[in-house]
Amino acid sequence: MVALHLTDSYALTLPSLYISTLLLSLRAMLQMDLPHLNVLTKIDKLASYGPLPFNLDYYTEVQDLSFLLPHLADESPMMRHPKFEGLNNAVIGLVEDFGLVGFETLAVEDKKSMMTLLQAIDRAGGYAFGGAEGANDTVWQVAMREGLGRMSVQDVQERWVDYKDEWDEMERAQLEEELRASGVNGRDGAAENGDQEDDDADSDETGFTAGRVPDSGVKVVRRS
Repeated sequence: MVALHLTDSYALTLPSLYISTLLLSLRAMLQMDLPHLNVLTKIDKLASYGPLPFNLDYYTEVQDLSFLLPHLADESPMMRHPKFEGLNNAVIGLVEDFGLVGFETLAVEDKKSMMTLLQAIDRAGGYAFGGAEGANDTVWQVAMREGLGRMSVQDVQERWVDYKDEWDEMERAQLEEELRASGVNGRDGAAENGDQEDDDADSDETGFTAGRVPDSGVKVVRRS
C-alpha cells in the first residue's frame, strides 16, 4: 500500500501556499507509516495560472527555499515584518532539514502522465522489484528498466508549461490523422465483408458454391 497526497498545482502560484503545502506534506509523511508520494495534480492547467518565478523542477524537487523568500515578501506587505521574516526562515529550515518532501506531477487525462505516476507508485511500494518478469535480474537492472519511457520534470515543463499550445495542436493533428486512417480501414473492411456476403449468396443450400462440383473424397474407378 502506498499513500498518495494530492495537491492542486495552483499551490505553486503563491509562495505562501506552496510553503504551507510543504509543511502539510511533511506532516503527513511523518505521521503515516506508509510509503508516501506527494502529487501535484491538474498540471495541465498550470500554464493558465500565469508565469512562475522558477522552473517546475524547483518546486517538484523542493530546491533551495531561500530563493523563495523575496517572492514571499512581495506577496504581502505583512510578510516584510521582521517577526515574519524569522518565522519564514525557521519554516523553510525545518523543511530542508528533513529533506523528505518531493512531488510527482499528474495530468489525469494524459496517458503518459498517468503511466509515469503509476510507475512511481510501483517503485514506492516495491512492486517494480517483485514481479515475476525478470525475477532473476539485479536491482540495478530493474531500476534502469523501470526508468525507461518516463516523463522527466523537464518533459512536463515543456509539455504543459512552455509549449502547451504547440503540443496540443500537434496531438490534435495526430488524432485527426488516426481517425482518418481508421475510417479508410473501416471502409476497406466493409467492402471485403460485402464481397464475402456475395460469395455466400452464390452458394446453394448444401453449402457448396454454385457451378462447382464438390470433391467428395471418393475415387471412382471404371472397369471395362
